[in-house]
Amino acid sequence: MKKLYLDDMRQPPDTTWDVARSTSEAIDYIMLNGCPPYISLDYCLSGGATVMPFINWLIEEDRRQKGALIPMGFAFDSHSSAPDGKALTERVLGDYLKSRF
Repeated sequence: MKKLYLDDMRQPPDTTWDVARSTSEAIDYIMLNGCPPYISLDYCLSGGATVMPFINWLIEEDRRQKGALIPMGFAFDSHSSAPDGKALTERVLGDYLKSRF
């Protein structure tokens, strides 16, 4: 099973993860490989960026594709140490997934 780890600095927990260091790398990864069934997200990225542009793109692209981008059984987590960012990530993507299925 492919898994995507989006974090600008930390290493994934083990070698079963593919890594993206920025939102643009994560978008490119999904455009090339499709959306994996599991994604782990950091909220704060380098240069003051956040994961929100990626989450917004993922949601909008899934809507554009009429639900064909994000696979059934998709799961995610936020491994961020920023409590507010973690909560926002989980709320926005979690709410979309609840309304989608």
